Amino acid sequence: MKLMRKSLSDQIYSVLKLEILKQKIPFGSKLVNRNLQERFEVSSSPVRDAINRLYNDGLISSITQSGATVVDFTLDFYIEMNEVLLCIAEAGVRLAGKKNTPEIIVPKLKEAVALQEKAVGTDKYYDYDYEFHRTFIDYSYNERLLALFKKYNVLHEVLVRYFYNPSSKKTQQESIAMHKQIIEAFEKSNIRKAMMLTEEHYETAEIIFRKLFEDLNKS
Repeated sequence: MKLMRKSLSDQIYSVLKLEILKQKIPFGSKLVNRNLQERFEVSSSPVRDAINRLYNDGLISSITQSGATVVDFTLDFYIEMNEVLLCIAEAGVRLAGKKNTPEIIVPKLKEAVALQEKAVGTDKYYDYDYEFHRTFIDYSYNERLLALFKKYNVLHEVLVRYFYNPSSKKTQQESIAMHKQIIEAFEKSNIRKAMMLTEEHYETAEIIFRKLFEDLNKS
């Protein structure tokens, strides 16, 4: 696979990240530097740079001289990740409410939800779900919180995409309904309620994934 000379590491990173997200590269897989060099027709440097970026995203669990290992998800790993994301999301809601008035943020939240509704059952749904929660983080004006959100959301998205199937449409619609409740509370400056609903939102996701993991282990 011949790549353009411009930003080789960026291109390799984007390709590998998408393949992990779509599970073309499965959990626990070994990435071999030499194989990647041959595939992309590049030297070792851009391959190493791309792998380091994937490691920083949390998609790589370990790096060796010969390559790297893609993260292997377990139920405990997901629960811990979801708990961290919940703390981040709640902090985003609290800080956004503290540092802004609702009329600044609410239109952007409603726009994200409108796009979600149009994208139910498609890959784009996840993009707009991300934009909804990121809106609060953006308006927290906290760069470290944003960096944490980006990192853990990538891992969350990998699992969501992995378990996606047509029956997930109902789950997506229920998630949208919860987003609307969060917007309603935030619009009324009821930040405490918006935070409580956000907590409920992530706890519901944990219940869903517990069942998905159990069903997967039975099959």
